Parts: sequence; structure tokens; C-alpha cells
Amino acid sequence: MARPRLISDDAILDATRQVLAELGPTKLTLAAVGARIGLAPPTLMQRFGSKRGLLLASAARSPLMVLRAVAEAEARNTSPLATLRDFALSSVAHIQHREELGNGLGFVQLDVADPEFRAHALAHTAAIVDSSARLLAAAQEAGELKPDVDIAALARLTLVCFNGALQVWAVTGWGSLTDFLRAQLDLLLSPYTTE
Repeated sequence: MARPRLISDDAILDATRQVLAELGPTKLTLAAVGARIGLAPPTLMQRFGSKRGLLLASAARSPLMVLRAVAEAEARNTSPLATLRDFALSSVAHIQHREELGNGLGFVQLDVADPEFRAHALAHTAAIVDSSARLLAAAQEAGELKPDVDIAALARLTLVCFNGALQVWAVTGWGSLTDFLRAQLDLLLSPYTTE
């Protein structure tokens, strides 16, 4: 009879994200993740097959995390634009140091070079753009956005603003990340709002 799993895959993948932020994908090891979560590397090998398998599992979970974060932001807000801002800011609230973003950018190399990682990156991107478009359409319907706004274009631009702000802040460290991102989102959205 197999022993029950005391540590869930989600807990392991949470630990993987933490180690990725600290070390980046190149320096991440099964031993480092195992030490963080209290499992031996062979146990991680049994569950995920390899370091690559662990990283792919982490990437595959990313779009679901976006959808969960959007749902949590919706539960905290009544305004669609406030929900969009809340989602963006709560997504980065855990990031304290520029190096964490720099290490995360190492994952982009995998997204560009490896078709399996790229498929997960595209799904992650789609989750952000689709969620943004849905919230922006709701904001337009609620009268928060002007009626002539191109929702699909603004949703893509929101993604560009979000990712661009993360990269710029990783290099410059201008203020706190949440303050910097909030300012960029406000600059992006202000020409389109009815306020």
C-alpha cells in the first residue's frame, strides 16, 4: 500500500516559486526545493521526473494562479477598474527585492527557447489578457471607461504595461514595486476613464 502524500503538489510548487525568485531557474536544484519544503530530492524526482518536470509543472500552474488571483480581487472589489488594479498590485505584493524579478526573467529564456515552456507562457499571457479584457468590458459597461475604448487593444496594452513596469523596476528600483506599478497603471488607464 502506498503511503499518503503529506505534502501536496501545490505546496511543492509554491516552494519552487520561492526558490525560483531567490535563485532563478539555472541555479534552482531539487535539493534546494526539497530543503524548503522538507522533502528529499528523490521524492521530487518521483513526483515530477526531473528538475525540468518540476519547472514545467510550475509553469503549467501559472495561468490557474492568474485566474485565482483575479477571482480573489473580484471578491474584494465592486468596481471593475478597482478589481483590475487590485489584481495587478496583489500579484506583485510579495516581491520585495529587484533580484527576485531578475531571477524570474531567467524563466523568460526558457519561455522563448523551449516550445513546452512557451506553450505555458502563452497560456499565462492569455489568462492575463482575457481577464483584463473581461474586467475592462465590465468597466465600460459600468460607465468607468469611455464608450469608444477598444477593449481588446487596451487589454493587450495592460499586459505590456504590467510586464514593462516589472522589467523597468527590476533595473531601476524606483520606489516600491507596488507604488511604481500603480502609477504606471494609472497613467495607462487615465486617458480612457470617465472620471
